[in-house]
Amino acid sequence: MARRILSAKNSQPVTYADAEPSAFASMLGGLIEANVASRPEKQKDFNALAARVGIWVTDIDEGVTLDFRRGHLVVHNGLEPKRDITIRTDADTVMNLSNLKIGLFGMPVYYDEVGRGVASKMFQRKLRIDGLLGNLATLNTVTRIFSVQ
Repeated sequence: MARRILSAKNSQPVTYADAEPSAFASMLGGLIEANVASRPEKQKDFNALAARVGIWVTDIDEGVTLDFRRGHLVVHNGLEPKRDITIRTDADTVMNLSNLKIGLFGMPVYYDEVGRGVASKMFQRKLRIDGLLGNLATLNTVTRIFSVQ
């Protein structure tokens, strides 16, 4: 019986906790689902990741929680408690995070135009990542899954 539940999860890798997901939640869930479906290396990361990641978009005052459960993602409207990482930034930077290239050893590339823009936002404190200390590997995995590159 457990196999039936597992295979049901695999047929729908992304679900929404709220009856009416916000536009932002739907957009992120759809982006991640498309990325995972299109690239085997992203599927491998997705299947291995167990973490709660919050994303708060400062200029629209809206957020989501991405609850990765090793091969399944539950997207919540708003910030849920017990997050491992919380990313706080504006909408443009969130979209730039999805355009980061992934380089050697699965690390994000910060030396091209998009990467320099993201790094600059971090140095200006316009991109804050709460919980980064101790969760760098989780952040890198989420970045690889999130990136369309």
